[in-house]
Parts: sequence; C-alpha cells; structure tokens
Amino acid sequence: MSIKVRIYERSKDGWVAKEDTLESYLGSMSDEPSFIFAQSESLQGNQSTSMSLHHMLQGFYGMPNDIWSKVHWESNGYYGCSDGRDSDMDRHDTWFRFLVKQIFEVPGKKFPNEYDYDWDKLGFFTTWKKSGRKCMLCLDCPDDLVKSMRKSLDTTSRDHFVVEPYAFHQIAVRGIVNLYDKSIWKIRDVVRTVEKAGLQERIDSGLSSNIRNPSQTRPKARKPAVDYNHLHEAARHVIHSTETLIVSTQVLEQMMLRHKDRLNSLVNAPEEEKVCMRQIGDNLMFYHTMIHAFKCRSESMQARHQNEIQLAFNTVAQYHSHVAAVDSAAMKVIAALTAAFLPATFVSAIFSMSFFNNGGDNGTSASGSDSGGDDGWSLSDKFWIYWAFAIPLTVATIALLACSQRIMRRFGMI
Repeated sequence: MSIKVRIYERSKDGWVAKEDTLESYLGSMSDEPSFIFAQSESLQGNQSTSMSLHHMLQGFYGMPNDIWSKVHWESNGYYGCSDGRDSDMDRHDTWFRFLVKQIFEVPGKKFPNEYDYDWDKLGFFTTWKKSGRKCMLCLDCPDDLVKSMRKSLDTTSRDHFVVEPYAFHQIAVRGIVNLYDKSIWKIRDVVRTVEKAGLQERIDSGLSSNIRNPSQTRPKARKPAVDYNHLHEAARHVIHSTETLIVSTQVLEQMMLRHKDRLNSLVNAPEEEKVCMRQIGDNLMFYHTMIHAFKCRSESMQARHQNEIQLAFNTVAQYHSHVAAVDSAAMKVIAALTAAFLPATFVSAIFSMSFFNNGGDNGTSASGSDSGGDDGWSLSDKFWIYWAFAIPLTVATIALLACSQRIMRRFGMI
C-alpha cells in the first residue's frame, strides 16, 4: 500500500517542494530537515493492509503501538514524547494532536444564519536526531495550515532545526494558532447574529439598547419570536470550541514543560545552542498565551450566548405570564359581576318561595285590599322589602370582595 505525500525539504537553496510516496521517501530521505503532509485514511485502525506501514512508522518516529487505535484517532488532543534509547539526548521523538472546529459558508445559504461545519483533526509525529534524520509527519492538515507552515519556513533559520527538535513544533503551532483565530471569529459571527436578533426584537418591540428612561421595561404584549434551533446549534459550536481550546492549552503546556526539561538537562551545550533553544521556548510560550487568549474569548462567547438563551426563555416566560394575567383579569371581572348579582338573585329566590304572598294569585294584595279582581300582573305594596335586603347585601358583598385579599393576608391564608 502506498500513500502519496507532499514534502517540503530543506536544501542549500532553501525549502524545496516535492511529491512522493510515504514509504519511498522515508526509506531514502536525507538528513536535511523536512515536513511531510499526508492523509490518514489508510493509516487508521489495525487493517492488515496497513500493518507493514505501521511498523515502519513506529520504528521511524518511535510512536507507541496503540497510537493506531480508535481511542487515539478520536481523541480531542494529546502530547507524548520519548528520547528513544539514547542516553545522551541525541534523539527525541514526539507525537501530538489538535482539534479545530471550522464553520464555513455554503453556496446558496445565508451566512451566518445558515452555515455548515467541519472538524480539522490534526496529527503530528516528529523524529529528531542531531546526527541523523529530522522530520515531521503532518496528518490531515487543511490547505490553509500547509500554506501557513510553508510561509513560516522562509523566516526560520536552518540552525534551529539542527540544534533543537522543537523547532518543528513552533512551525506547526504557529499555523494552528491561525486556524484557531479563523475558527473563533467564525463562531463569533454566529453568536453575534443571535445577539443582533435579540436586539432587533427589542427595537421592534419599542425597547432599544440605548434606553434613556431607566423605568421603561420590555413590552409584554408582543409575542417574542425565538429561533430555538439556531440557539441550540450556536451553543453547541461554542461549547466545542471552548473544549478544544482548553485541551490545546494543556497540550502546549506539556510541550513547553518537556522543552524546558530538555534545555535544563543540556548544561554542557554551547551557549549559541542554548540561545537558540531559549528563543524557541519563548516562541512556544508566545503561542501558548495566544491560544489561552482564544480560550478566554471562547469562554466569554459561551457566557454571552448563555445570557441570550436565558433572556429568550425569560422573555417568553414574561409574555406567557402577561397573557395569563390578562386572562386572570377577565375572570376576575366575570367573578365580580357574578358576585354583584348574587345577593339580588338570592333575595329574589327567597321572596319567590311560598312563605311570601304578594296577592298575585287571587287578585288580592298582601294587605287584604281588592285589586279589582284582575288575574294579570300586580305589584305588591311590600316590594320595597326586596330592595331593603338586596341593596345592603350587594354593597356588603362588593366591599367584602374588594377587601378579600387583605383579609386573607391578615389571617395568613395567602
């Protein structure tokens, strides 16, 4: 099985680009520093067709046997190193991994409301021998990263690669910083779209961001329009971004720690080499602070987005609370009208019973006077009794209804 690779190799005239197969180049490469870019589809897993290539790479880069397992290929980041079997620090092998989530525009879709995403799963393996081969294998690097690393090679001294194995790492990390910067700003555009949508909703509702009247509150009568799917998707991307940046800072911390240990152990190295090694260590520290800053920005975006989610939920809850309050007020009016007519209805029912006689049945009034013998409607001269009871009871009921909450609060019922 052969894997086609792109190669940048140092020569007397600078860095030379070439193409070859991975097996052929590793078997015949010179001792000049080189970067190999390849895809990992044929290397993943323990396929029988790739076993020979696995053994070749393990012997060349000193990587552990389980590096081909799914656990390592699906990991969100790691760093490992080995000094091989040399006791004089002449050989140093490393393997490390970074994950970057990229959001990108799709033709025919409106960015940043509509977009797609992909994962950059970056694997790096280095082997460095002071008197031998110096090579970094870069797996699954996007074109942007390859171009960035190639540009960095023109400004890096060849002596760095001869003196210090971590000269390779600073080139890779510098390109990864650019990938994270691109990723962060794309995700930021998505989060900012959510914030702008909320701001526009407030403006449309009559409440802009520059409120002059502090007592003005968000209008509650207008139903809020919240895109919960977009909120969920944006939150997922921000969480992934924060996760990968946290892991990346830890990977760089381990890389810097191992570089520092190596520098401290080479007490007898020439001063020129120590100066070179310290410069590379300073570069790694600089890139570490940048990725840490990206992590802080991602955490801030996560907090901002969570604030928008809470605002959306609270706004919807406020709207439904307002609707419930309106319905409750309508029911209170109906209850008050019912209570207002209840005493009169009660008195009417009482006086319509057979205990009272207004003379309407036989044409005789309740006082015994003759009403003329008409069988039609007649008005009793005792009708004033109805109003004498109904009006005071109605007034008392309305007064009791008005003071009901105060009375219930006084007795601890509410």
